[in-house]
Amino acid sequence: MFGPEPAGICDFTVRCKGCGENIPAPVRTLPDSWIVAECALCGERRRYLPSEIFRGRLSQRLSALRGRDLGPGTVRQVKPR
Repeated sequence: MFGPEPAGICDFTVRCKGCGENIPAPVRTLPDSWIVAECALCGERRRYLPSEIFRGRLSQRLSALRGRDLGPGTVRQVKPR
């Protein structure tokens, strides 16, 4: 009950618009404008508004994929042009 936080909880999460899975948002603080995130599961690169960023549990598919063959930096922020 008062132990450590459960694994898989991410402070900044978005739901991928391509596959519908929860992926980590590529931010450290809540942004003022939209961000671009690339899904490591389906490869979709989409824009997300600050209202679409939430604190939530990451997809189990993502954690299984990360453990196997993905290294750090698979989800990254792309600056707008």
